[in-house]
Amino acid sequence: MKILILGAGAIGGYFGARLVQAQGDVTFLVRERRAARLRERGLVVHAIDGKFRQDVRTVLASELDARFDLVLLACKAYDLEDAIASIRPALRGDAHVLPLLNGIAHIARLQEAFGAQRVLGGSCHIPATMTEEGEIVQLATLHRIVFGLLPESGAAAQDKLQRLLALFRATPVDAVLSEDIWQDLWEKFVGLATLAASTCLMRAAVGDILASDEGAAYVQQTFDACARAAEAAGHPPRAAARSGFEQLLQQRGSTLTASMLRDIEAGAPTEGAHVVGDMLRRVQALGVDPGALRPAWIHLQSYEHRRQRVSSR
Repeated sequence: MKILILGAGAIGGYFGARLVQAQGDVTFLVRERRAARLRERGLVVHAIDGKFRQDVRTVLASELDARFDLVLLACKAYDLEDAIASIRPALRGDAHVLPLLNGIAHIARLQEAFGAQRVLGGSCHIPATMTEEGEIVQLATLHRIVFGLLPESGAAAQDKLQRLLALFRATPVDAVLSEDIWQDLWEKFVGLATLAASTCLMRAAVGDILASDEGAAYVQQTFDACARAAEAAGHPPRAAARSGFEQLLQQRGSTLTASMLRDIEAGAPTEGAHVVGDMLRRVQALGVDPGALRPAWIHLQSYEHRRQRVSSR
């Protein structure tokens, strides 16, 4: 099975390097500068279980053709349209696309672009970053990837997902072939929207928010609103997911933040519209109190307007 991974950043680079470790037939779609660095230095990963280096194959968008079976999409949500244009030549054969983006709005856009039967569901959970030298750093032990068929996915993709699972099982990655990927996507959406709204709005970690007088109630109110949106969509968080997120979001002294807050602190674009903004629209349609979602979305929009204004000077 020939796998194309769009990007060799923190997400695509980490999971792609693990697939190469397992002798997977993997090619990274990257820009010329990144391709040159990977040719020179290889793909370097500072994993929790030890640093390793992989020689990898790369391809430029101008060289892309339809020889791939599976395309892993590991871009930021705000780069989705550019990503669609970049991978389109690879989706002319019988390839399927497996997105690992946050949120859920990208699924419909990819189905529109490539046909519903080609689009699979996927989600990843890993705190990771890429250094200025282009090396991938795993920040905590969690490195989980979940994928599965959507109701509209072509049945032919099941064999591809089984082979992908077999590759990951030859690595330390916690890989899961889901029987209900929409449920998994919604559960992550609920937790991430709560975490991003709370930590970005307050510009603080979970523990700092909980140390304030009304912090715990505010975080819980936001989680409840997001959970209501999932329930209205037919995917209420299961007991284990609800318990896990509530423990994570109510842990005193926690230094946990959403990666979106790190983007703000770096003056970079955020996925605010794809996560907080999208969840807010769904919650507002229910007529329930959105908790931190509304002020957080205003905050993220204001930040983005200011970022663009400053960068245009």
